[in-house]
Amino acid sequence: MGQSMSVYFAIPSCRPAAEAEPVLAKWRAAGYRVAVLRQGELVNADVTIPTDRYLGWAASINILARFILEHDAGAQFIVSGGDDTEPDARASAKAIAAECQNHFDGTFGVMQPIGDLELWPGSAIDKFAGSPWMGREFCQRMYQGHGPMFEGYHHNWADEELQEVAIKLGVFWQRPDVTHRHNHWMRTGSERPQPPSWSAIAQDYQDYHALFRSRKARGFPGHDPLEASS
Repeated sequence: MGQSMSVYFAIPSCRPAAEAEPVLAKWRAAGYRVAVLRQGELVNADVTIPTDRYLGWAASINILARFILEHDAGAQFIVSGGDDTEPDARASAKAIAAECQNHFDGTFGVMQPIGDLELWPGSAIDKFAGSPWMGREFCQRMYQGHGPMFEGYHHNWADEELQEVAIKLGVFWQRPDVTHRHNHWMRTGSERPQPPSWSAIAQDYQDYHALFRSRKARGFPGHDPLEASS
């Protein structure tokens, strides 16, 4: 991979290719490279890691982050979300990355766009980092170098822990001027049907809530970053 500065949109993806492709094309058009941990038919991406099952949101992102950082020395930010999330239409990937780099004085930080809250108040996107910009150094150092997210959760709660841990470390930035539109099936005015996986996702939310509460009460054990290299 090239050595120039790059920003990746990195997600697990299992949506039918005909639905996922137009979304991923929007990210590429905005200047992002696309990395997917992909179930099913392959899609057009810069990095594809095939998988025969869903490994969980946090674990999938950690796998992709490690691959990206190892193979692209120019990767400065990794953005995540889902294959139903669209990029900000205001600015290119590199423009937003430059703003983040200036704000954090480097790449040890997490920026969450919350512009979609005004368009869809029910999203509660200000309560969790569901489509975060994670800096290279943050991805390299967090959880003692294992990755930017705690993998003890399966689908839910990793995004809420990510936000709370970044706040705890003083490196969290919410931006109402940046919008990642989440085309969730429950969105107001959405005509999309409930996906077959929704009941399992809802159950996952209940199953892992106690773990989140326990970890929060204990200060999120294991989140500590590696010491910064000199």
